[in-house]
Amino acid sequence: MTTHPIRSRVKTAALALGGIVAITAAASTALALTAAARPSRPSAVTVSATTTVPVLVNCAMKAQTRPRQYILACGDGNFYFDKLNWAAWGSSSAFAEGINTFNDCVPFCAAGHFHSFPVLAALWRAEPRPGHMGQRYFTRLTLIYTGNRTYSAGGKLHRLPATATYPLSELGGGG
Repeated sequence: MTTHPIRSRVKTAALALGGIVAITAAASTALALTAAARPSRPSAVTVSATTTVPVLVNCAMKAQTRPRQYILACGDGNFYFDKLNWAAWGSSSAFAEGINTFNDCVPFCAAGHFHSFPVLAALWRAEPRPGHMGQRYFTRLTLIYTGNRTYSAGGKLHRLPATATYPLSELGGGG
């Protein structure tokens, strides 16, 4: 029997993050049912947000699916992902493994050093993308660091958290 460490790690992350997605879905359903029970004003335009697979919006404001690279810090590129290998891309979540690289900005960003760490990445909370009728985009990115999470900067040892969640913008990168 052949072991697939990439699939095992991605599957473990998917199961761990499945709870987040399930809670979000349950809350969204409850809110929708509550809103449906209340009388409301008719809207001018009804948009179907479920017609396409959600996208990831890059720094050029272009919709992407399964990108190999992604920049979270659009302003300076000091926080990005590379070598993304997507295990799944669905209607409510997407899962990949890759490398997260960031600048420690010590003592300031121009003089900082870049550090890279292996991660599992989960995209979730798909919402309608403003100005793009019928298109949805992922609004959350959760990282799970899978290896060593320590680095040295400014003569100090720093440790990253085991997981981190970031908002994503409809304009690209982090919100």
